[in-house]
Amino acid sequence: MIRPLAVFFAVFWALAVPAGAQAPVPRQYDDRSVIERADPDKPAARVARENAAAADAQMRCDAGDLAGCAALGRAYMLGEGKPQNRPVAELLFRQTCDGAEASGCLGLGELFWHVPEEETRNLALVAFQRGCRLGALDACAKAAEAIELGVWTAGGDKASADALRRETCEKGGVASCRELAQSLFWRDRPDSEQARGQAVIERFCREGDAESCGILVSHLDKEENGNPVELREWRELGCRAGDAMHCRELAEQAFATGSGLPEDRSDALALFDRACELETYFCGQADDIRARPVLSAACTQGITADCVALGQLYADSQSALYAPSEAVTLLGDACEAGALAACGTAAGLLLNVLEGDWADSALRAERWFVTACDGGNDDACYSLARSLLDGEGLPPDRARGYALLAGVCERGDRSTCDWLIRRGETDPDAPVIPADSEYLPPMTAEEKAEVEQRWREEIQAQAAKDRADLCTTTRVEFRGIIYEDTICQVAPAMIGGFRMHPGEAPWQALLWRPATLNGQALPPGQRVACGGALVASGWILTAAHCVVDENKKSLIGPGHRVRLGVHNPRADEGVSYPILRAVPHPRYHEPSRAFDIALLRFDPRAGVKGEATNSIRSIRLDPVPLDDRRITQGLPVFTYGWGLTAVNGDSSEYLKGAKLELDDPARCTRRTEFRGELLRDAVLCASAPDRSQACNGDSGGPLITYGDAAKVPTVIGVVSAGEECGTTGVPSRYTRVAKVRDWIDDVMAGRTPARRRR
Repeated sequence: MIRPLAVFFAVFWALAVPAGAQAPVPRQYDDRSVIERADPDKPAARVARENAAAADAQMRCDAGDLAGCAALGRAYMLGEGKPQNRPVAELLFRQTCDGAEASGCLGLGELFWHVPEEETRNLALVAFQRGCRLGALDACAKAAEAIELGVWTAGGDKASADALRRETCEKGGVASCRELAQSLFWRDRPDSEQARGQAVIERFCREGDAESCGILVSHLDKEENGNPVELREWRELGCRAGDAMHCRELAEQAFATGSGLPEDRSDALALFDRACELETYFCGQADDIRARPVLSAACTQGITADCVALGQLYADSQSALYAPSEAVTLLGDACEAGALAACGTAAGLLLNVLEGDWADSALRAERWFVTACDGGNDDACYSLARSLLDGEGLPPDRARGYALLAGVCERGDRSTCDWLIRRGETDPDAPVIPADSEYLPPMTAEEKAEVEQRWREEIQAQAAKDRADLCTTTRVEFRGIIYEDTICQVAPAMIGGFRMHPGEAPWQALLWRPATLNGQALPPGQRVACGGALVASGWILTAAHCVVDENKKSLIGPGHRVRLGVHNPRADEGVSYPILRAVPHPRYHEPSRAFDIALLRFDPRAGVKGEATNSIRSIRLDPVPLDDRRITQGLPVFTYGWGLTAVNGDSSEYLKGAKLELDDPARCTRRTEFRGELLRDAVLCASAPDRSQACNGDSGGPLITYGDAAKVPTVIGVVSAGEECGTTGVPSRYTRVAKVRDWIDDVMAGRTPARRRR
């Protein structure tokens, strides 16, 4: 059987190329292929492991072991222990697949599947099918996915895909069994089928399949009265199987129910350590707990800096060590001792969290705010001013409050100036803000042309710099020939655009990273994770890639919050809410960004109000059925966000907007290669003549139309992916809301989503 299959495989390579052309081996890879660019900043321990594995694969391959050559090809494809070079990976995968090594066919299929071209996707399916016939059960699962998504068959062939899954499942293929069993969870299935599907998933979870445990946890989380004993069981099994999020959730539960000093709660610390071993993202909690006694001892000895550090740990509401009373005591004392960095936090915490003698609290908070403000902390000046204006915690003193804000504005804080200007529209007591350097003399036509030319040159220069920062180029000599390959990081991301006024997009949500991530302190400019839209009380619409990584593991960790009513994310603005859970679309596919959409559930009763809050309103989801909304070239749409202002820069200090134009649907389809009924009309493409575009940090934000008859702002898409933040002029992609409206409605209603097609 092996020889005929190899012949068929070789013949297909030739037939798959247009007449008159020669099949390139290896093929020329586009630098914007959606394969993930290898992380250039991997931890040293991970680099060492990958180098050792690659060296072993090289040695085995040199000895003639085809499995070793396939493993070596994977090292080159992923950049794990070898330079990331797809042509070399392809050569190794072709050699091993033609030699009847199943893992080589699987690798070749995965490599081709990451290329967004129809012809190459066809080759991917051929490789998956050959790997499947040779015994790679994961290749069978991949082949089924490709068949269902419409490779070779317009509209997809779910019946054939499921038949292959059933056949593979009977041979022991866990991924195929899991896919079949999970489909039985859908609410349109009979109770007997649902029970049978759940039993299969439970068995896989008990046998160590972390993804199956995650399915069970997610299923129970959706139930109003989910069994907490069962939930804990699946989390424990998931943790044991290698799911860091489950370990972290168990650790937090163990810590909350434990007794004694935090550092003595060994069960919780062991779970925190397990989560850290699996993902460095989760190392912060255990580090903070172990740092506590050291900081406490140093603070007791009078080291003010350590008192401040300990107070900041206690002040973090997302930390296991959260203790606001202790935080106020430590930070307040440090402030009194001259540590200006502690004053603003102590004052804000005292006013917003603690109860007791409010007269005494107000005096202390005001004193600490004044100390910080006089020391040059404009954020403290702003907080003090807003408290005086609104009478929240402090006796109202409007004249003094406005004077403080005018001073902050004069020192260059643009967002404060904007707030005062808007306040002046309704309050005659607000100070008149003098014109500043933003107001320039009128330009002649020649001057305008010169400015525009300079602007274009700056954009081109920035684009070249950004490309160097976002791309990796390797040159690998392989069997006497040098192969060069460039892979660029896909940047879903606001370049250009215009400045919004506070409150102009009251539905805009901000997914905010914690102050410390993976043990590293994040400056404010790097805490913007993603955007989103408030679509109902307690629900945020965002992108799936904002909440899970390429392996479907959660990116929402301790300290992540949803913020609403924010204009300047670096100021203490808006209302901050804890995230209860994230629900990515079940068909989200990372390489292609298909169904890149998710819902975030937050607790609307647990909001922490900042020192300033802009208006908060929800936005309407697209009510027009998929086939009824007219999408034509040039229709105006808008998007908003706080993302990067340059591809390699920091997030914006204020909310920005961009006016875009929808691309022709047919051209969008040609670019995305999203064909077949399953993927039909799944995305919208949009761009702007001036290349204004969303950028990193804007992902998940809404794409909005104001063009319906009632002129009601309506979210029709979600920021998904783009090329170098729009600086190339290529339209960016937005996941279409109407395509998944049934799923959105089901999730928000607490129903298990039915499998439906729109």
